[in-house]
Amino acid sequence: MTTNLFDIDVHLKECTKNSCIMEILFDRRLLTIEHSDFLYTRPNKIETLYLNKVEGLLFGTPIGDALGIKFESIPPKSVLKKYGLIKGFHPKAHISDDTQLTFLTLEVFLRNGWFDPKKLADVFVKERITGIGKTMKSFIKNYKDLKVPWYLAGVNSAGNGSLMRLSPIVIPHLLNPSKELWCDAVVTTYLVYHDKLAISSAVAFTSLLWECFRMRMAPESEWWLEKYITVARELEGDNSNYTTRYGEIRYKGPAWYFVENVLSTALKENWSLKELSNRVSSGAYLLETVPVVLYTLMKCADLPYNALIEAVTHSKDSDTIGAIVGYFIGALHSSKAFPKHLLEPMIKSKVLPNKYTKDIINTLKYLKNVEKNTLEKARLDESNTILRI
Repeated sequence: MTTNLFDIDVHLKECTKNSCIMEILFDRRLLTIEHSDFLYTRPNKIETLYLNKVEGLLFGTPIGDALGIKFESIPPKSVLKKYGLIKGFHPKAHISDDTQLTFLTLEVFLRNGWFDPKKLADVFVKERITGIGKTMKSFIKNYKDLKVPWYLAGVNSAGNGSLMRLSPIVIPHLLNPSKELWCDAVVTTYLVYHDKLAISSAVAFTSLLWECFRMRMAPESEWWLEKYITVARELEGDNSNYTTRYGEIRYKGPAWYFVENVLSTALKENWSLKELSNRVSSGAYLLETVPVVLYTLMKCADLPYNALIEAVTHSKDSDTIGAIVGYFIGALHSSKAFPKHLLEPMIKSKVLPNKYTKDIINTLKYLKNVEKNTLEKARLDESNTILRI
């Protein structure tokens, strides 16, 4: 089918929310995911929003990122042999593009009141980003150098960068849940990743992350997989073709089916994360990252520090997988999930730039302000936060 782009710019410029943009992208056949009813559902209400969970969410990304950065691309077997389990920051630890892109995304929201994809594109090409991946490089070249419109500048890539900057997407909706949550996840991912697996996994991870804010303790192991598959299959569909790369298991077909079968078997046979990583690999490809992250949570979500250690030690893309696991355990257990030796270098700006800590404070202030002006009030609990608001 031919894609009709006549007057699309005019219509996109009229949009002030991503539900509007999503409908245009579907209408012009630019979105290849299934046009599922799920995208029009309202997320379950969060009865009490604990601000220390928001802290945990936003500190989790840089903690996991910095914990894994110096071991990125080193085979996990070699990391384990030379360093043992990774329990603390390397002396030369620093943040990478995972953290930068997360906070650039958050800043666009704090400045503009929504995740405007055009504004995101402008920020991504303007800022100097450390350790940028090849998909983002291609997007920047398309948008900045070749002057391709933002809605066409993305790349057909199933890279895990689609998940690493995902955590801020829940922020605007925590006190006012609506379908806009899913629309924000779709459009902000589509901006760079024109791929079914990238978008479907981003929405599925958003649904998991949302539920973490509604929980006071880790769910049963099976919940992570069942919830992921329910959403991911709806959006990816049954006709996609993704192929495994370096792991011991060979597969070609829908990604959700691979994830479901591998992790069901892993759980039944009680594989270690090390065994899973060997069998599916653990690089920057979503067919590797998704099962590694989910299995880490399935095995260790009730032990947040262990989850981080396992994720970083047993993955090749250790910084990004660490960042993703970091924001999940932060949202589930709050900023209290992280031991002092990982949290203090963030708060004291030894690893995390002070401007990003200020972004977290401004996010907490934003939520307090929204709570004051919300008619259908969720309870907001600001006790036990580690930052002064």
